[in-house]
Amino acid sequence: MDNPRYIPNAEEIKRLSAFLKIRSIPELEKQTVSYIEKVTGKSWKDETVLEKIRNAILAQKESYWKEGGKKNVSYKGAYSVLGYMAYQMPGYVMEFSEFFAGLVTSGLIRKHVKILDIGSGPGTVSIGIGRVLSCLEGMTAEITPLEQYETHIEAYQAVVPAFLTQAGGKVTANKPLALDITKEIPEGEFDLIVCSNVINELSGLDPEQKADLVLALSKHLVPDGNLAILEPADLTNSTMLRDLSRDVKKKGLTIYAPCNDLRGVYCTVSPCWSFRSYADIKPTELMFALGGAEEKFRFVNTDVKFSYAILRTDGHRKCGYRIPAEAKRARLSQLKKHLEKRIHITVSVMSADIGDAKNYLFLVCDGTGTTPTYLALPAFHRTPEHEALLTASYGSVVAVDSVLVRFNKQQNAYNLLMGRESFTRMIAGTPTGNAAPDKIALLKEKYGRKPSPNYRGKKTGKPANKR
Repeated sequence: MDNPRYIPNAEEIKRLSAFLKIRSIPELEKQTVSYIEKVTGKSWKDETVLEKIRNAILAQKESYWKEGGKKNVSYKGAYSVLGYMAYQMPGYVMEFSEFFAGLVTSGLIRKHVKILDIGSGPGTVSIGIGRVLSCLEGMTAEITPLEQYETHIEAYQAVVPAFLTQAGGKVTANKPLALDITKEIPEGEFDLIVCSNVINELSGLDPEQKADLVLALSKHLVPDGNLAILEPADLTNSTMLRDLSRDVKKKGLTIYAPCNDLRGVYCTVSPCWSFRSYADIKPTELMFALGGAEEKFRFVNTDVKFSYAILRTDGHRKCGYRIPAEAKRARLSQLKKHLEKRIHITVSVMSADIGDAKNYLFLVCDGTGTTPTYLALPAFHRTPEHEALLTASYGSVVAVDSVLVRFNKQQNAYNLLMGRESFTRMIAGTPTGNAAPDKIALLKEKYGRKPSPNYRGKKTGKPANKR
């Protein structure tokens, strides 16, 4: 094949991993402050400039959190773009850098990849691609960016070329096409179509129209191409993406990841708040300057948490495992029958540990339930037999024997309580490679003594990333 899938060698993977562990992007901060000064004609430290950027960030956040048709996130003004670049862009660039690196190392991307970047903004996706390819020797990319706001197109033209130069000419990208994706989709076929923080801002479309749009986009994929949708990790947008994924699955698309089709039925869990986390980025000097001396951390945005769906048209899924019909594993849809009983389950791990200082807690799913379900392990019960769960990567499939079924009325969720007798094993997926923190040791270090076992039930989620 003239254009095979690109498989990085061991040296490239090592170089890419080391590169992504650096949680700051000095060149992006340099380009951002330079662009601020170009647009305003003043020093980026000028208090009037900082105040206008602050106001733009606050206005964006206010409009972002409005529901339904009232939501109208706009980037028409110069300062709205500067606010986006100062507050949101660093985390989004790091997010897509790691996400795209994962696609490459999973063997999903061809040696020469044609990419349609929808809602390119000032270049978060293009910069992320350029950063990854700077670590890979034999891969090239051709990006077609789309962006409807002229102010973002101007910022893209000012910032992105420097990053693509760092990739040694391996990435080409033209000036973003000024298109409204709800009205026009460019001709051609693409190996990868990316909608990063786009679908949630299409407030004029109802769920059915969003699903139809995604289906229309999928028709521009090559036969083994991928359509990646990334959204913020907050409850509203994360659950919107899960609902959208289910809708397009019913229309014929395949969810490659993160959802696994363990039982071969349509999942109806609602709400499904599932998101992935990467390590925090280091705050920029600009973020601190926006907060000033009195509110130093108000405009610091370092979380890298997001929800995603990878969709395909060829039926290929990341995890092909199906729970055998004869297996004695309880369905999560039948948990009501097993209240206060111990059962065996096989589930997908759909969160990192979201527990507190005394408990490990994971969102899990087998594709059958209607109510959110969590695996809870009190830290003082931890044994080596629990490590398959505690070190499972996002989306991995884990079998767990002997869990006690409880229902949390306050959170309207099931808690499956693990104990020392519980046993876990990896069925599909990979370990993270990182040991889970020893929470009891951390508490002993903090308080100078071992805390008393006192499991009182769990909250079932925690606030996600800021906008």
